[in-house]
Formats: sequence, structure tokens, C-alpha cells
Amino acid sequence: MKRWIPLLLIAVLLVGAFPTATAAEQTTVAFTTESVFLAAGKATSVRVNIAPYVARKKGVTYQSSDEAVATVNTKGRITAVAEGECRITATSVYDPAVSASIPVKVVVPATKVTVTAPGDSVFVGQTLQLAAVCEPANATVQSVTYESSNEGAAIVSAEGLVTGIQRGRTTITVRSGDGFAKAALTLTVAQAPDSVDIAPDSVAAAVGKKATLKATVLPSDTNNKTVLWSSANEAIATVNSKGQVTVRGIGETTVTATAADNPAASATIPVRGLELAQGINFDAPTYSVLINETVQTFVHVLPASASDKSVTYAVKNKRIATVNENGLVTGLKGGKTTLYAYTADGSKKRAAATIEVIVPVTGVKYRYQDVRVGAGGYATFTATISPSDATNKNMTWVSSDESIATVTGTNNRFRIRGRQWGRAKITGTTEDGGFTVEVYADIGSLRHAVTVTSVSIKNGKPYLMLQNRSDMDISQVRFEMRGYDAALKPVVMSLQGDAYLLQGTYNQSLSPGAKTEHGRFDFYSPSEYKDLAVLQFTITGWSTDTGYYDHNGKLQYKYNINEDQWEWVTFPADVTPRT
Repeated sequence: MKRWIPLLLIAVLLVGAFPTATAAEQTTVAFTTESVFLAAGKATSVRVNIAPYVARKKGVTYQSSDEAVATVNTKGRITAVAEGECRITATSVYDPAVSASIPVKVVVPATKVTVTAPGDSVFVGQTLQLAAVCEPANATVQSVTYESSNEGAAIVSAEGLVTGIQRGRTTITVRSGDGFAKAALTLTVAQAPDSVDIAPDSVAAAVGKKATLKATVLPSDTNNKTVLWSSANEAIATVNSKGQVTVRGIGETTVTATAADNPAASATIPVRGLELAQGINFDAPTYSVLINETVQTFVHVLPASASDKSVTYAVKNKRIATVNENGLVTGLKGGKTTLYAYTADGSKKRAAATIEVIVPVTGVKYRYQDVRVGAGGYATFTATISPSDATNKNMTWVSSDESIATVTGTNNRFRIRGRQWGRAKITGTTEDGGFTVEVYADIGSLRHAVTVTSVSIKNGKPYLMLQNRSDMDISQVRFEMRGYDAALKPVVMSLQGDAYLLQGTYNQSLSPGAKTEHGRFDFYSPSEYKDLAVLQFTITGWSTDTGYYDHNGKLQYKYNINEDQWEWVTFPADVTPRT
């Protein structure tokens, strides 16, 4: 007996766990679906929610309002019998006053959906209308629904109107309204051409010549970039499918490229059939232009009937000159260069002319006021023309006294030839601008103003004779002597300083052409000239009362001959003493 006590307790507890219906708890019945849609011959089950628990435990009974349309069994399984409509009612067994019902529609199902379209693509921003038909023709529901698999590419309306959004592909799924059939259509969303560009933008060529055009379809992401080419007048020019133009005759026409996918997108360029130039020439062989100024050049294209007489210009040396598109030349730097003109019609004719950029002379000078040239000799000098790059350096030169000096020269280099001692003014004049420069030519070699007429030894002593070869009055002549014995050993010549070197002067006035007088020479501390057999003599300088001009045009009165220019005279002449 004791082991039943727990079982009894459990039973009591279980009874207490399940509440019993009371008058306050209301019974409810509700279908979990709002309606049933079935094809004839098909079946489906429905479910209901029942409350409270005691009513749920009792369940419900099912009933069809028209079993010729649909039947229902005790478990809520509905079987479609024939096309039509009825209602299925579920009634609570616990409270028969409580029930719920849902409509049931039995249809002839669609077995196939056929969808058609004007094409298999649609342009971005444009639309494409779809058409759909359900089969069989007696299917109860003839409506369809549409759905796009890629709405980023295209969307579709409830009426089947497809709108392109962006380039891509999408699949449009079409379902029959009863959900029993469907079809799919794949569409390409393409970018339509908006415009066309043609390069080059014109063609001008001789008859028989060809030119290739390139058409660019825009925007760049256009799917189909094919263009159709056409010529407005094929007697002038023809064009093939690749854009190659062939000129057939002289005249003008147009060539058009039209986008294959959009006839409104097209471009047209002019095409000219030309009579080519046979020659070209400038109206002058040379053009002169001042630096920083301009000169207009002109060309003639032949024959006069040439279709295109336009030309282009180029300068060989752009540092000297430049030229614009109209043949206007600007001088930049002194010098010469070549100007070219080219025909623009493709005939490849060229003309050439010389461009001379002139740098005008602004002045001329010589660095010294006086120059010296020996009588009977000549010397060349160079005047400085400003600026240094002046174009025309031609000059003329004249002498104020050609008995003293003559001058020659055609540019800034001039040569003076001395005729006799004296002074003449040399004048140079520039051909460009007429600027002048004056230089005084002092004729006569200063170191040869006094020369040695004779040197000898008489009675063991020096015997000298000098002559004034200049046009000056010489007031003093300075000299040095060395002596040697018969064995060519140095002889003591002076009692002071360098014993072997005797210095002296001739202090008597020498007029032009005059010679010295023996016995009037002054020697500084002379010796006895013991064993003097060989004598060497040189003039080291002189002084003048009348003066001579230096290169700055100033009078000087004393002249010293540089030691490296001393001219030693030896007596006897056939002896060469060791020094």
C-alpha cells in the first residue's frame, strides 16, 4: 500500500496542474491562414489555434460549405474538387457555439507562362515593355507578377515595364498570378551612345589621295561603339566602313559618322578635294630687319588656281629670328638665318629666303690717341665698333698727310704705312651711321731716331759717328761700349763700376740729319783701353728738345731703349766676341 501513496500524490498534483474551464474563460478558434488557394485535384492541410486548453483538448470539427468545390477531412486536410469557391469552417467540440471559417478558392492552374520583349537589351535611362501570357487559356488567373534579379541594373514595374539603371545584366522572372508557372528573361542593360567625335576634324587632299578618320563614340562606357560612315557627295569623296576617305574630285563635301545604336548621335567633318600647289616662292631672296624690330615677308603659291594657298613658316635658327603664322619676322640677334615657307595642302613644296638681322653701329673708337709706325714700315690696328656684334663693320680711312703716312682698310681693321718722319691724323668713318674715330700716326722708329754711322778703333781709342735720322732736334744721345783684346778677352773700359762697360753721352745738339763730331763725346771714367782690338757699341737712349708723342698723345722728351732691343755694333764687323 505504501508504494501507491507517491503515485496517488503525483496524480493529485497532475490534476491540479491542468486548469479546468470556468465560466470566465472564453473559448476561441482561429485559422492560422486567412485563405486557401488550390488547383483542382490538389490538397493542403490547414491548422487552427484553440483556447483554452480544455477546448484544445476536445478539438474541432471541419465542414465545407460546398463539397462539389472542396472537401475537408477531420484533420483539416482540404482537397480541391472543382473550380469554384467555398468556405471551410472549424467548430469547437468543447463549445459548439464557437467556430471560425476561411475562404477556399479552387482554380484551373496556369501550366506555362510565355514572356516576350522587343529585344534582349535596354539602354540606361530608357524602358522596355514586356508582355506575358498564361496557358492554358482557361486558367482561372491570367495575371502575372514581375521581379528583377539585379535592381542595380534594371527595375521592372507591376505592368512589366523595364527601366535601365546602369550597365549590367539582370534576369526578369515572370510568375503566373496563381503561382503555378513561371518564366525568365535575361536582359542586358547597355549604355547608349550620346555623341560622336571625328579626328581629324577636316580633310583636305589631292584627288586620288586617301585619309583615315577615327570616330570616337561617347560616353566612353558605351557598349556598342560601332559607327556607320557616309559621304554627302561621293563624286568628291567616298568613305568605307573603316573610315578611310578617298578623294575622287575637286570640290567640297562632308563625311558623317553615325552611332549604330543611336542615329541621333553623329558627327560631320568637311572634306575638300584639292588642286595641289606646284610651287612656292618668296617675293625677295633676302629680308633685312633691325634687331628687336619686324619685317613682313610675302610668298606666292603657284598656280593661281591652287585650292589651298595657305602656308606655314619656320626659321632655321630661332636664336637669330622668329616668325609668326603670318610670315612676320622679328629680329632677335645679329646674324643670318634661313626662313622657310611650306605649302599646307600636302604638296610638300618649300621656299627659302635669307633673314639678315642687322645690329646697327652706335659708335667707334680706338684705345690710343697715337700710334707709331716706322718710316718705310707698316702696322695694322683694329678699331672697336660698338656694339661688338654690329652687323656692318665697313669703314673708310683717310690720312691728313699722305706724304707722311698712308692708310688702307675697308672695315675696322686698318693698316698705316709710314712714308717719312712726321705726324699725320688718320680718320676712320663707319659705313653704318657715319661715326668717326681719329688716330694720330707718328711715323718714325724711336729706337732708330739716332743710328750708328760708323764705329772703329783709331790709335787704340774708340772712334764713333752717329746721325740723327728723325725730324726732331736731338739734345743728347746715351750709349754703352765694351772692348776686347786681340784674343777676345775683355778689356777694362771704365775705372768705375763695371770695369768692362763704358757708358757715355753725346751732349751736342743734333738737328734732323746731322751727324756727331769726333772728340765731342763724353765718356764716364774711361780707362786707357789697353790692348783694345775689338769694340762693341750700342745706343741706349736719347733726349730731344722738340719732343715726341706717346700713344696717349702727350709730348715726351726722353726715350730709353729697352735693353732687350739694344742693337750692338761690332768693330771689326767679322769678329764675334764672347760676352
